Amino acid sequence: MSFGGWAAVVTCLVSLVLAVSLGRQYLERHRTYQLWWSVAFLVAALAALCQTLAFAAGTWSAAEYSAYIVLSAAVPGLMGAGSVFLLYPKIAPYFGGAIVLFALITLWGALGPVHDLARYSVFQAGVQVTRTMPYWQIQFGFGLLGGLGAAALVLGAAWSWLRSRRAFNAGIVFGGLVFSVVDSLAALNSQQAVLLFFLAEVVGSVSLYLAVRAASHRPAVAGAAAAAPGHA
Repeated sequence: MSFGGWAAVVTCLVSLVLAVSLGRQYLERHRTYQLWWSVAFLVAALAALCQTLAFAAGTWSAAEYSAYIVLSAAVPGLMGAGSVFLLYPKIAPYFGGAIVLFALITLWGALGPVHDLARYSVFQAGVQVTRTMPYWQIQFGFGLLGGLGAAALVLGAAWSWLRSRRAFNAGIVFGGLVFSVVDSLAALNSQQAVLLFFLAEVVGSVSLYLAVRAASHRPAVAGAAAAAPGHA
């Protein structure tokens, strides 16, 4: 298997470990944001698994690619929802509902045929979404899931940090910023870009996990204060 394939394997395993860890925390503490973050990391692991299979075969199958499109689009939205459930619980159900709706719209578009997939390398195909699947549902879903997810991770956590100065908010901001450079790295389509792409995913995921874990271990009084927007 190629270098990119092994990098995807590592990313998949790391995301899976983080998903299981937060899933166990949810079962112990029943905090909704832990469930959303666990699902987000699980979806990220499945997206990396699709990449692994494509690297192993040397090309994408239409089914793998369609699944990857939906999964990769959903990741930032799910992470953003996890952040909103942690920091702004009063509006979180509405935000989470919107994320699910936009993910379903993306799935609708991903059910269409894939065009000219063989023209691109396995790595490059991940950013050629509008050419291989030129459907409004895909563009709509990617734009809103990515935009809302980034806003919740970076802007939402930054505002909460300014209000509370809690360190885990800075961890969420950092992780969100790292994820924001992933797509630009993918567009470079070189071995160095492959390394940086998967490294950024791992670093961003671990940073976000540590931030969420730190938030989960807040004292009871701080946890109660977190119920108010901006006081997490």
